[in-house]
This record gives sequence, C-alpha cells and structure tokens, in this order.
Amino acid sequence: MGVSVLYSAIPPSSTLYARLQREKALSLLVVSLFPYGCGIFRFFEIDPEEVNEILEDVIETHQETFGSELEADRVISELRFELRLTRQAYPGIEDRTALLEKTSVEIGERLSQELLRRNVANADEIVDKLMFGDKTLAPTLLSTEESLGLISYELVSEGASIFRQIDPETLFARDESCFEDFERWRNLYLLAAEKNEEILVAVA
Repeated sequence: MGVSVLYSAIPPSSTLYARLQREKALSLLVVSLFPYGCGIFRFFEIDPEEVNEILEDVIETHQETFGSELEADRVISELRFELRLTRQAYPGIEDRTALLEKTSVEIGERLSQELLRRNVANADEIVDKLMFGDKTLAPTLLSTEESLGLISYELVSEGASIFRQIDPETLFARDESCFEDFERWRNLYLLAAEKNEEILVAVA
C-alpha cells in the first residue's frame, strides 16, 4: 500500500520561505503543523479547538526551541501573518497541494516502469526524488530527520517536463485511487513549474 505523502507548493521568492531558512522556531512550527488540515496554508482554517490542542502539543514537545509561552505565542502570530501575506501575494497557493494516500509505492513503481519503457536513465532515482524531494527545508537549522523534504525548482521543472508526456488514464486505467492521486500530484508539478514554485514534502 505504501505510506501517505503530503505536498504543498511554496514560493521561494516569499518572505515566508526566506524566514524559514533562518528562523529555527518558525521552521520547526511549520514542520510540526504540516501534516494537519489541508496543507500548511489552511492549517488555521480547521476547528479552533483542534488548532489549540495541536499547538499546545507542539509547544510542549519543542519547549527548548520555543522557550517561554510568550515567545511561543509570538512565533505562532508570526506564522499566521506570513501565511496570510503569502496567500495574498501568491493567489491560490493554499490549493496547490497533493496527497498520495497509501498509493506512493504503486505510483512510484508504475512511474518507474513507464520511464524505463521510455529509456530514461536512472528512472528509479528520478522517481524517488520526484516523490520525496532532492533537498530538505532549512538544512542549516534542522536535521534531515526533523525537517521536511523539499523539491527544488530545478526538480519541479524537470518533473513537469516528464509529467507532460504521461497520460494518467493510460498509466492507471484500472486503478481509480492511484489515478486520482497521480493526477493531483502531476497537476501540482505542472502548476508549481508554471509559477516558479518549489514543493514541500512530508511522509505520514
């Protein structure tokens, strides 16, 4: 069946992206909240009571990073501000998401087979990077284990070029769940490439 893999586009030109590279508390908060809701840009749209419970748990788990309750509240307010600012500056960013829900193994295998059929060199390696990223978020602040995967714009562009040549219906003619997940994933790559965005990745 495979693990579930979550994706959300992020603009490298945004102030949010820049701050995530240099502010550990902010980047750790984004990593912690990423699996909830419908992507990081919609996290604060879920039930307020659930939001508070999640935030309390995150702050308690990472007390050394967040420090005092006052400092934690400041970081949360800063994240709210940056998410709102990014949504205003990059319309639709909150919807440029995808989820491979227990379909990652099957989709990866089918895509690798298709690339091999097309005589693409290093097909397995390419698919692995397309699925899990070629970089990590804030590598100078967070270890690989505690960070999110990051699909660089160069890889987004390469992936979009590959996906433009592949018809989801042909690849998954008899597998509706894989077809739907693959189509959303493919469309995310195409949109992100068009808008010069990178993609954050989390495995759940």
